[in-house]
Amino acid sequence: MKGGNIIPPRHGGAQEADRIFGTAFAGREFLDFSISINPLGPPPGLLKVLIRVLEKIPAYPESDARTLVEELASFHGHSSRYFIAGNGSTDLLFSLVQLLPNRRAIIPYPSFIEYERICEIYGWHILHVPPVETTRFAWDPEAILENLTPGATLFICQPNNPTGQSLEMDDLEKILQKAERLGTFVILDEAFLPFTERPSMIPRVSRYSTLIVLRSMTKTYGIPGLRLGYAAASPAIVDRWRRCLPPWNVNILAQEAGVYCLRQGGDYLERSKRFIREERERLSDGINRLHFLQALPSEANFFLVILDQEVLTADELYLFLGKQGILVRHCGSFRGMGKGHVRVGVKGRNDNDALLTALRKIGVQDHFTRSDFRSEATGVS
Repeated sequence: MKGGNIIPPRHGGAQEADRIFGTAFAGREFLDFSISINPLGPPPGLLKVLIRVLEKIPAYPESDARTLVEELASFHGHSSRYFIAGNGSTDLLFSLVQLLPNRRAIIPYPSFIEYERICEIYGWHILHVPPVETTRFAWDPEAILENLTPGATLFICQPNNPTGQSLEMDDLEKILQKAERLGTFVILDEAFLPFTERPSMIPRVSRYSTLIVLRSMTKTYGIPGLRLGYAAASPAIVDRWRRCLPPWNVNILAQEAGVYCLRQGGDYLERSKRFIREERERLSDGINRLHFLQALPSEANFFLVILDQEVLTADELYLFLGKQGILVRHCGSFRGMGKGHVRVGVKGRNDNDALLTALRKIGVQDHFTRSDFRSEATGVS
């Protein structure tokens, strides 16, 4: 397969696909493996709760999401003084970066591209820490340690997006200890941690004054349309942070959804983890049976796939699947990655089977080429 170039989507989701495929696929509902939320969807009963909450829309939501913050404190067994809620974890990140001193960032790559983008928006100097190698893109904890400097801010995604790999606890603890000594802030993004068996670092925020842990309820509970996230940090950071946020920064539907998920979602989360683990293994095994693809080990609800570029590139795979109404995450927008990788989110069993069926059609036949899309895809060159 040989073909042209596309401008990789900045994030997953069908909106970027509309740019690439243009009017030929306008309004089409894609089977979307490019996003990474809980494949089981919202917890049972949540939608009924939200329908009842609609009656409260004429009233203002609680200022500072007080009830939700108290529920978060109870859920994590910590004081509410350590927690703050927001309109998604990325929204919280944008407000946090404005508060931190020195405007110097340390970002291991590849990782969530918004870290770099936010720092660039606010004029930060960025030190990029390369991975050990560029096939599996594993981070080098020793290199991260060596590059810690006083007063800077380190961004860590645990497990990492897009690789699904995690730093070991011993390495992470060493990083936090050195960062504390140097006065280096650590923004630890645990958006995907609830899908793993690894412990959270939220209990450590009372020990490390420079540690800030981000969580995404959007991803954990399958509610991306509501936008809901929270953070844990020292009371000194949280107090200053809260003063810089609007008083009603979390809408009433999101607040009620968050409280319900925390109170009712225990069994749901355990079922989610089991389901994700089983389907991730089944889907990756199916992909590994294809000679031109290799699914890499992951702890998250997604995994990275290496493409044999002699057979097809990420551009060509994205276009081929997109024409069949299936989206994967093209990884070309991640620093250090090109056209040799895509990220695949874990979905329901039938959806995962549909992806495998589509991939099995490819083979090495030359009739699946870039020319198939020349008249229909607009975001290509």
